[in-house]
Amino acid sequence: MGDVAVEAIRGVSLTVNKGDFMAIMGTSGSGKTTLMNIIGCLDTPTSGTYILKGRDVSAMSDDELSVVRNETVGFVFQNFFLLHYATVIENVLLPTLYMDTPPHGLREKAMEILRTVGLEDRAHFKPRQLSGGQQQRAAIARALINDPDLIICDEPTGQLDTKTAAEIMNIFTALNKKGTTIILVTHDSNIAAYAGNTIHIKDGLIDGEFNQPPATVTIVA
Repeated sequence: MGDVAVEAIRGVSLTVNKGDFMAIMGTSGSGKTTLMNIIGCLDTPTSGTYILKGRDVSAMSDDELSVVRNETVGFVFQNFFLLHYATVIENVLLPTLYMDTPPHGLREKAMEILRTVGLEDRAHFKPRQLSGGQQQRAAIARALINDPDLIICDEPTGQLDTKTAAEIMNIFTALNKKGTTIILVTHDSNIAAYAGNTIHIKDGLIDGEFNQPPATVTIVA
């Protein structure tokens, strides 16, 4: 900020094991979004180490990080980020466009995932024809198409009513029970309660810990 350096994350040491369902909570400006961006390979840390599935991704190039994101991580965002000119199934298939050799049967796989999230009968609708909850289900299906080891959810129920939010969280719970590792960023304690483990970020630190950089984030996934 001008000439002032702001340490968004200050020495967070964190390990997420395969099959974990972890919630990251914190107020605006606490550092939770920066931590999420690092875990999702959207940003790289200034110092410290990030190990994802045994690989140090801390200093990877943008191209290398793009491959890791597409093959390992699925994202679900508060604002859905669906392409409004594309159908639901086309949105679900979008991540496969970046695969070197897309496998056969992708449309069948996409339809099966849409069945899993209760959206099979909306496969050929456009996003504007869907409710908010249905759009988020489509976004979840898109996140699943490449069989990610890790799903990162950024305030996934922020635009949904209480009933629809519960339905979306039940989908995440079912996915986690099948072995998918999930990291949920939220400010809502009711949503965080679905997770098996919750950490609180405050002033760039895990609340209650005062470790100093360089720190380590490890995702076993």
